[in-house]
Amino acid sequence: MEVNDFDFEVKIKTPRFPTEDKERILSCLSKLFPKTEWTVKEEEIEGTSKYLTRFKMTLEDMQIRDTARNYMKNRLIGNKCSFTLSKQAACSEKINFSEREHSLGGVEVEIICDDIVRLIENLTEIEE
Repeated sequence: MEVNDFDFEVKIKTPRFPTEDKERILSCLSKLFPKTEWTVKEEEIEGTSKYLTRFKMTLEDMQIRDTARNYMKNRLIGNKCSFTLSKQAACSEKINFSEREHSLGGVEVEIICDDIVRLIENLTEIEE
C-alpha cells in the first residue's frame, strides 16, 4: 500500500516574522510538503495537504525512519499525530524533529488519519 492510498489530512503551520521573506518560507515548506494549499497571513503561514510522498522520501534519504517512527508514535492522540519540525532544517530540505523553541519558530505538523498507526508504519517502512 502506498502512503497516498491512505485517507489522511496534513495540517502545517508556522509563524512568519517581519524579517522573513514569505516566498522563501513557502518555497522551503513546499519542498517537504508539495501539493499543499497555503494560506499566508500577516504573522503565520498555514497549509493543508493530502500528500506525504516527499516527506516519506526525505525520511528514507536521511536514514531516520526508525527515529521518525518512534518520535511520531510517541505523539499520538486518538487519530492524530502532532509534532514540530525545525524551520531552518526544512529550508535545507531536511527533517529535524524539534523539542525546543527556535528563534524562527517551528513548523507545526498535524497528521489526521483513521488508521494513523498504519500510516506512520507506511511512512517509516524500510523498503527491501
